[in-house]
Order: sequence, then structure tokens, then C-alpha cells
Amino acid sequence: MVELRTPSVGVGQTALFVAWMRQLESERDDALFRDPLAAEMLSALSEDRVLAGMAEVIRRTHGTAPDFPAYFAVRTRFFDDEVLAAVRRGIRQVVTLAAGLDGRGVRLELPSGTRWFEVDLPEMTEFKDALLERSGLPLSCERRAVAADLREDWRSALRAAGFDPSRPTVWLVEGLLMYLTDEAGDAVLAGLTELSAPGSRVLVEHLKAAMLSEEGRPVREGVEEHGASWLSARDDLRSWLRGHGWQAQVYSGDDPGIGHGRAVAPLPACWLATATLTPPAG
Repeated sequence: MVELRTPSVGVGQTALFVAWMRQLESERDDALFRDPLAAEMLSALSEDRVLAGMAEVIRRTHGTAPDFPAYFAVRTRFFDDEVLAAVRRGIRQVVTLAAGLDGRGVRLELPSGTRWFEVDLPEMTEFKDALLERSGLPLSCERRAVAADLREDWRSALRAAGFDPSRPTVWLVEGLLMYLTDEAGDAVLAGLTELSAPGSRVLVEHLKAAMLSEEGRPVREGVEEHGASWLSARDDLRSWLRGHGWQAQVYSGDDPGIGHGRAVAPLPACWLATATLTPPAG
């Protein structure tokens, strides 16, 4: 039996919480996706004290905001669809930053030759490697785990893992930027842009600015219960991406046009963006 060491609260609890949200969605008759890795995580760690505490948070969330978990389902399905659209158009290189317990490399039907890099802290990378080994779930791509801190030189670690900057890439930046300062977020976007060939795609989630005001305080307090803190938010996502060379479409997280019929709670208020790298003029 593979030994699983639960990541520390500051590293792993938010990732475990989101995996639990995906499992709740998977149990629905009308699920927008099915996530076997999330189910494996719950099975393997059902007696873990971190998850026991998280279960109580989830129960309170359902009691006070029953539409809150729908956001995670809609967000996941939105990025699923965008990743699949990109690989079906020929992109075969995908990178997830702060990958956590993302199960897309297991559950998405990916074209042959797809190489998926997952960048995360060493502690979380070790945990996910062990979870995948324990589960025996087959991968639908060539997965390459990259243990690196996004606040440091993660680009060198990504290249060392076999990433090819001459090939178009799909970058998935989900559940990350709000936990970084504005300066660190700018550095991450500049770094992935530097590594991107023309035609690359970036998929981005960020908070609306109101979430750092009094309006967002109740949700922020819930996040802090998981040992994390929101450090940034912005309402200029389209112009921010354009400033780095990306032509973007931006959607509100509760936009009915992306919701597949789900009623998404107004909080947390987030933006979801998809963007294509445009060649420089001239």
C-alpha cells in the first residue's frame, strides 16, 4: 500500500477542499463532469483529521449558501471545455500552474501525444504522485510532475521536465492568482508568456475586486479557515492580459451563458478568462 502523507494546512487544505467540491458534483445525476481522482482522495483519506475538519466547513457552506458549490462545478466544466477545444485544434502541450489535485489528466479524453505538465510545491506534488499510484487510475496523457514554487524560478524546473517553449501550449491558471500578490501574479503571467509560442492559449481565473472589500468578507473568512488568504483581485483582466500580448474573452463566474443551467451564488465573485497569444505587430 502506498503511503499518503497529507500536505500541511497551508499547502494542501484548499486543494483538498476543491477536490471535495468536485466529488460532490460527481455524485449528482446531472453532473457536469465525473472526477474519479477526487473519489479516490476521499476514499484514501476518509479518516484523516484535515478532511474531518473540512467536512464541517462544507456542511456549513451548504447550510448558508446552497448555490456556492455550483461555482466550482461551473468553473471546472468551463476550463474542461476550453482545454478540450484547444487540444482538438492541435495543441499537445498543457501546463497547469498550482495543479493541486486536478484530475483532468485522468478524466478528460485527450488526443494521443498530449503531454501535461503539473507544477506545484514539492509537498503537494509528492502527495498527488502517491495518490495516483495508489489509485491505479489510467492517465489519458503523458503526465509530468514539476515540483517548484511559483514565487521562485519555476520556469527552469518546467524546462528541465521536458517542456518545449517552441510548441504552442495551453496554460491553466485556476485557483492561483488570488493567493499571490499583484507583483507575484504579474511575474507568473510574464513568465508563462515568455515561454509561449504563437497560438498558445491561457485560461485564467481571478477574483473580482469587490472580494477584497467588505462585500467579500464572509467568503474571505471561510477561505482563511482553510489556512489560506486572498492577496489580490482585479477587474481589468482583459486589459491586463492584453498588456502581456494575450487577446482575451472574459466571463463573470455567475454568467448564465457558461453555467449549463446551474444557479451560481453571487459570492465568491470571480472572473474566468480565455486568451490567445497574438504575434507582435510589425
